[in-house]
Amino acid sequence: MMATGTVVAVAGVGYRARHKAPYQPVLERIEIRLPSSVQSPPRLRIGFVTDTHLGSVIRPRDIDLALALILSADPDILLFGGDYVSESPRHIAEAAGVLGNVASATRFGSLAVLGNHDYANSASRMTGALEKRGIRVLRNESARVGDDTGELWIAGIDDALLGSPDLEHAFSSVPSCERAIALWHEPDWAERTVPYGALLQLSGHSHGGQVRLPIAGTVAAPAGGRRFVKGLSLAAGMPVYTSRGVGVFRPPVRLRCPPEVTLVILV
Repeated sequence: MMATGTVVAVAGVGYRARHKAPYQPVLERIEIRLPSSVQSPPRLRIGFVTDTHLGSVIRPRDIDLALALILSADPDILLFGGDYVSESPRHIAEAAGVLGNVASATRFGSLAVLGNHDYANSASRMTGALEKRGIRVLRNESARVGDDTGELWIAGIDDALLGSPDLEHAFSSVPSCERAIALWHEPDWAERTVPYGALLQLSGHSHGGQVRLPIAGTVAAPAGGRRFVKGLSLAAGMPVYTSRGVGVFRPPVRLRCPPEVTLVILV
């Protein structure tokens, strides 16, 4: 009887990990206290959405649910962190369409970077599809975000694994007296953004490991996402936040690692 009960319990956990947990996103809220040396930063509420992985497992309705969750937190800008599709470029237009539906839902619009799966499924097509829907894709370039309360820059760095990251070029348009937030799909090279004056790096890629066991923690994480697997960490004194992301990749399960969208509040 005990053996039967164990089998039933394991089957129940497996069913939830595959068929329930990947479709129940949560909203994470984090506050980043800026150093006093930053002059008059805008009072920004940043919505961060990454790793949607639209494909055969994650469908548009699942991403719509996550986007509704972040919009309910009233962000001033949306930042998208890459890996918008999985498995096939045939999902590109659909993924861009879902994200494009909310591209202008905030006062400062939307900015994005690419991830390794976007490169694997055609970076040029992904870029074109997103920009056609009003989402500017930053590939080693920066964009100013600000109003009469101050300004900040978003420096978008190209994917580290399959792209061509160029940090000097990414930060080159940021005025020397200003600071920037780095948006980079992979978190593990965050220290490289610090010399360029980055206040914070936002990343995804790791999915938080997708499966986290009691005591043992993360079972596995991808290259580029093994040092800063999830949540808020410090890289050479700079905060780096790694989102668990919206979607999943092989295996398509989540255990003690729910999908997320993130509200970042600068204080």
